[in-house]
Amino acid sequence: MPLQHLILNNNGLGPHAGILIADALSALHEKKEAARKAGKEVPDLETVICGRNRLENGSMTAWAKAYSLHTNLKEVKMVQNGIRQEGISHLLTDGLRHAKGIKVLDLQDNTFTILGANALAKVVPGWTEIQELGVGDSLLSAKGGVVVANALAKGGNKKLEILRLQYNDITTKGLEAFAKAAKEALPALKKIELNGNKFSEDHQSIMELKELLEERKEKLAGDIVMEDEWGLDSLSDLEDESEEEEEEEEEEAEELRQRLLEEAEEAQEEPVAQKEDKDVDELAAELKKTEI
Repeated sequence: MPLQHLILNNNGLGPHAGILIADALSALHEKKEAARKAGKEVPDLETVICGRNRLENGSMTAWAKAYSLHTNLKEVKMVQNGIRQEGISHLLTDGLRHAKGIKVLDLQDNTFTILGANALAKVVPGWTEIQELGVGDSLLSAKGGVVVANALAKGGNKKLEILRLQYNDITTKGLEAFAKAAKEALPALKKIELNGNKFSEDHQSIMELKELLEERKEKLAGDIVMEDEWGLDSLSDLEDESEEEEEEEEEEAEELRQRLLEEAEEAQEEPVAQKEDKDVDELAAELKKTEI
């Protein structure tokens, strides 16, 4: 019952063992509540670190349940777990959304795509205490980057200091949206990681971010400055946005083709409504006479 901090890194759990751990945390909550009703002082579960454990989508229902119960969590790190977009979406929407006082969340090196980005965008304004958010190397996507930036721009995250967004296929639109959010809605932001995305290092928004964070450092850092805690990361691995745009156009065209094919198949399978229509009957009669 006194458990406050659970740290499990690189244990090779897999989804099945991951479910067992998450279910144990749900049972722990029940015991803590029973002890409180009996008049005992019981500490909350504050920290869960479970990284590099192949938790995957299969264990996310159990983890979401555990997090929905332990609503006073302060720190959650679940990096590099092979969690795909459906699992991430469920974990955020049905689990971590309830952890209103969370201060550190690190979900780096899983897979978000636009689905996970939309889920994050829905819940992030409710985390008013969050100080560090890590979603680097998570395939947010160009559109997903914009969606998350716009959510941060709503002004619900006044205490956010560190934002990790490396290697996410974020393009200039996303960059501009993050720069705008940083300036107008994230007054405590002091570090943003953007390397490995799809824009130029000399883009105007990069210059604006550098200036903004430098100003804040001079104003807020005090006498002892830890340089690693301020500014932008190295931007040595940025990619050409034009290639990304071409790929996106090809993907969108392929998606459109697939959707049209699916709709055509569905249309063929649907029963045709029988109408008493003289013109239609006459046309059908004529077609029957036609030889192909």
